[in-house]
Amino acid sequence: MKNLKACYYELEGTNYEVGKLLGERMKAVPQFVDMQKIQKSPFSKEEEIQIIEMFDEYCPGINEEIEGFTDVLGLDKFQAIYYIMSYLKPGCSQMVVLPQKTKNNHVLLARNYEFNDEMEELILCTTRIKGKYAHIGTSMIQFGRGDGMNECGLGVSQTSAGLPVSDFEWSRKPAIIGLQFWAVIRSILENCKDVNEAIKYMQSVPIAYNINLMVADKMGNAALIESLDGKKAIKSISANTKEQFLCSTNHVHLEELKKYEPKSMKNSVVRYGLINKYLNNIEIVSQDNLKSLLSTIYPEGLCCHYYEDFFGTLRGMVFDLNDGTVDVCFGSTALNEWHTFKIGNNKKYSEYPVKIIKDKAPKDFYELI
Repeated sequence: MKNLKACYYELEGTNYEVGKLLGERMKAVPQFVDMQKIQKSPFSKEEEIQIIEMFDEYCPGINEEIEGFTDVLGLDKFQAIYYIMSYLKPGCSQMVVLPQKTKNNHVLLARNYEFNDEMEELILCTTRIKGKYAHIGTSMIQFGRGDGMNECGLGVSQTSAGLPVSDFEWSRKPAIIGLQFWAVIRSILENCKDVNEAIKYMQSVPIAYNINLMVADKMGNAALIESLDGKKAIKSISANTKEQFLCSTNHVHLEELKKYEPKSMKNSVVRYGLINKYLNNIEIVSQDNLKSLLSTIYPEGLCCHYYEDFFGTLRGMVFDLNDGTVDVCFGSTALNEWHTFKIGNNKKYSEYPVKIIKDKAPKDFYELI
C-alpha cells in the first residue's frame, strides 16, 4: 500500500494572470524550479518561431500563460517543460452513453486513466480564462488537460491509440509535426461549445500524438475521433442512430485506420470487449453501473494496479453533461472514495488522501495480437 495526495483548485483571470498563479504555486516546489532552470531550450530559433505560431493558431492563450509562469520563476519561456513535451503515454478506457440508454436520461461520459503514480500530478482544477469557456478537468504538465467538461455541457476524454508517441527512446516517434493530446483537449474545452465544433477543430489541427478522442455534448451527440500518424477517422452517434454508446481502449477501432495499425495489445482488446459486453447486457445504464465497471479489478473490470509497468489506475471519472457534474475517484478506483464536483460550486482548494497498491502485470498483458 502506498499513500498519495490529490487536490482540487481553481484558476481564474487572463491567460497571463493564470500563468503567474501557477508560477507562484511552483515556488513551493524548489526542486521543480531548479530542474527547469538547468533545462536548456532544445529548439532552434526557427523551431521556436514555429512553436509560437502553432500554439497561437490552435491553442490560443497558452503562449501568454507560459510567459506569465516563466516570468514569475525567472525562466526563459522555452525552458518550460510543457513546450518540450507538447511539440510533436498511458493506457485508458472510456465510454459515452446517450440519454435513451441512461437511467436519468442524461449523457454520461466515463473513463479510467492509467499510468505511473510518480509521473502524475493528481490535480483536478476549474479554469476560467477571460473570453473562453470555463471548464473543469485534470491538469497535465500544468497547462494541459487530460479530460474535462466545459460550461456548455461539452465533455472530452481520450485513450492512446497504440504505443505512446513522444521523442523519448522507449516510445513511438512522431510521424508529423504537431501537438500532444493534452494541448488539443484544453483547446477544445475552452473554444468549442458542442460536438460539431469539436469535430471541426479536430479536422483542422495537426496532432502528433496517436489518440482516440471522445467528445459528447448535453444535446445528446457524441463522436469518437481517431488520429493515427496524422490520418483521422470519425464515428458519430446521436438520438437518431441505432447505437447509443461508444467506447475505446488503447488500439485503433475504426476501419479506415485499422489497416495502418492491425495489431493491438492483448489488454486493450480484453478491456474493449469487456466494456461492449457490459453495456450491451444492461438495457438502461446508471452512474453506479459505470462506477462499478471502472472500480472492478482487471480482467473482470477496468481497474489496474500495475503502476511500475506504467499501467496503474490514477483516476476514474463519470461526467453528467446535463447536470454539469463530475464524480471523481482519485487513485485506484477499487480502493478510494468518489467525490462530486461542479464548475463554480466547489471549495477553492481541497485535498484528498489517495491509496494505491502495486501489483505486477500478467506476462501476456502487453502481448500484441
